[in-house]
Amino acid sequence: MKLLSVQRARSIWFINLVDLNPHGRNVFSLIAPVIEKYRFVQFPTKPEELDLSKGINFVGGSFQKDPKNDIAIDLTIYNDGFLADTRSSTEDSDSFLDDFLSWIAGEFGLVPYKEILRSKAYFSELWVKTNKSLNALNPELENFGKRLSSLIVGHDHHPILFETYGISFWTNPTITFPPGPFKFERAENIPFGENRYYSAAPLQTNIHLEMLTELEGILSS
Repeated sequence: MKLLSVQRARSIWFINLVDLNPHGRNVFSLIAPVIEKYRFVQFPTKPEELDLSKGINFVGGSFQKDPKNDIAIDLTIYNDGFLADTRSSTEDSDSFLDDFLSWIAGEFGLVPYKEILRSKAYFSELWVKTNKSLNALNPELENFGKRLSSLIVGHDHHPILFETYGISFWTNPTITFPPGPFKFERAENIPFGENRYYSAAPLQTNIHLEMLTELEGILSS
């Protein structure tokens, strides 16, 4: 499985803002310093954009992970947590949140986040390439696609051939706050011959890639 690009690598850290700020400091006073430190190009400018229940958004920032890596970052702050998006890895998203929360704690006298961090969640979207066909899941899938094709008449682009497009795994929808699904499917509007796939998973980026490699192995067996 070849990684082509990371569309989104999201880390969500669940922290109650009232626990982070037990002395009731004006958290909105943090906005200007945050914009300056991380060089966000889009940020709240109107009172109605300062709604923590809907999320306060900072877009197009820059996080200097190390001397050689300047990471593009988006940040959203909620009443009950912090969400960071990068286009590199959830590891980088985690590194940013660690840097951001450690900095605001020291700079503004807030509680160290490690004392009140409740849990973490992840979401990863990747573009990958593989020469393995999803038809390999069952040899009858290819025949089923051919049968479908034979039933389509009067189409301008004959001959056409239906092919297995994707596979997904979901949790029971009755679960409270279920994680997102694992998806692996062909990229939309891209010729099948390019073997380009989109995959989404509620996983850290490196584990997501491990699972895709495991799926590729299943398709090869």
